[in-house]
Amino acid sequence: MARESEFVSGLIENAGWEKDRAEEHFMHFAPMFEVGNEKDFTLSETKRLRMRYPKIMIAPLYYSVDDNRLYFIKED
Repeated sequence: MARESEFVSGLIENAGWEKDRAEEHFMHFAPMFEVGNEKDFTLSETKRLRMRYPKIMIAPLYYSVDDNRLYFIKED
């Protein structure tokens, strides 16, 4: 939600959307894709993907743009 203006501007400038449609699209889909805590999100996505694709190994990895490193999140 914090990046609404950037997202809407991107849809307008890069995809040719009308402002009203871009704002409506954002408000409809933003809650589904909001990432609050990166660790919790990664672990919940790991669990969801494992259930959906049981034969594929899914690892909880997190890439930090701050230090350019990839981290493995240890599960409980």
